[in-house]
Amino acid sequence: MKKFLCLSVALLLGTSVFAGSYIDKQLKEAKKNVKHNSVKTQVRDTSYADLYIQKQDIKNIKDPKLIKLSDIEPVDEKLYQKKLKEDNEIYEKQIIPSLKQKSQTVNIEPRAVDFYKVYRIAERLIRANNLDHQNWRIAIRKTDEVNAYATDTNLIVIYTGLYDTLYTNEDALACIIAHEMAHNLLGHNKRSYEMSVRYAKMKRGAYYNKALNRGQAGLLTTSAALAYKQKMYREFRDMEYTADAEGFNMLIKAGYSPSNALYALNFLETMDPRVWVVFRDHPETFKRIESVNEIIAFANPDWVYEGKYNIYHSNVLPVKKSSDHVSIVISADSGATNYYSPETYEQRLTRLAYVSYTKGDMQNAIKYFEKLLDLKNDYVTNLYLSYANEYLYNQTHDEKYKKSAQKYVNNAKMLNSSDENVIEQYKQIYSL
Repeated sequence: MKKFLCLSVALLLGTSVFAGSYIDKQLKEAKKNVKHNSVKTQVRDTSYADLYIQKQDIKNIKDPKLIKLSDIEPVDEKLYQKKLKEDNEIYEKQIIPSLKQKSQTVNIEPRAVDFYKVYRIAERLIRANNLDHQNWRIAIRKTDEVNAYATDTNLIVIYTGLYDTLYTNEDALACIIAHEMAHNLLGHNKRSYEMSVRYAKMKRGAYYNKALNRGQAGLLTTSAALAYKQKMYREFRDMEYTADAEGFNMLIKAGYSPSNALYALNFLETMDPRVWVVFRDHPETFKRIESVNEIIAFANPDWVYEGKYNIYHSNVLPVKKSSDHVSIVISADSGATNYYSPETYEQRLTRLAYVSYTKGDMQNAIKYFEKLLDLKNDYVTNLYLSYANEYLYNQTHDEKYKKSAQKYVNNAKMLNSSDENVIEQYKQIYSL
């Protein structure tokens, strides 16, 4: 009776015997609210990304320009702007009218401006990277799912859930489109299919042995299938890292901002739980962001000039609505003579080594130049290794760097004793 009386009095007074319990729960949640704040992730500062790809003036670095990452001479900026103006007239007179034609479909009827935005981004990526030797299809499909994918038929599909989130940020959309283009160009669909078929055969073999009660043989087959499945998903994740790398290289060449493009990954991270799952076909998004930051740091500062050169020497690509009513077809240029090709292992090593060197990152420069020596023991690689070790010796006065500088200049001298840069470096190293 006393408990009932106390409760009645509390209710009459407009209070509760549990007063503060909900506030206390919210206090406990306050720390988690800060930790899982999605806004903080989406608006993460990425402005440093654009700085990474700018040329830097590092003092006391020797560079006789014996390494060239590109043979393309920059296009005169006035001529380039004139070309862009001419192209823009074609876009307005031919492309926009062709995309205003309506198509009947219950799936989606994107506005002409939607198709035009996607066309302009994709066309710029295509022309800047010499991808105009084939047709490309871009589809916008109606679903709230946040996703995009590529198929073997040069089709890139963007779901409206992702498109509507990013459509005000063209750099972020370029990130998505370039990533899917990279999957296509690097043959990832075929590679994934071949691995999936092999795993399916191994799995059937395991079930067959189990059904026949083959004992140890069945266990071994099952174990092998499981090990291959783990390997297969590792490769799936590696392909995502590779598509990110190739995609960012492509968008940098097309003149898009890496800083703004990173917003796409920042947004995806807000929905990606940091829970490790063995059979996961995509890496955790925060790891992809870390990977992309490294990619940008080693980007070739001259890529943007390559992209401008390719755009200047290419034509506006025609476009039409596809017969599927939800995509557009960007037609190939029948006169295209230059073709996209990914960097070879040697080209990529050379870029990593030389960009590291010119930015003053000598530890990475030495690491990658030494890997280059395994491919080609030429005087240029040895000379730059001598330069890098000399730089570190001047910074630290550690004798090991001096000895390494001497070793590599000796190698360079044996390979090309008449080169004036080698002669000068030999004299200087032995005068330290």
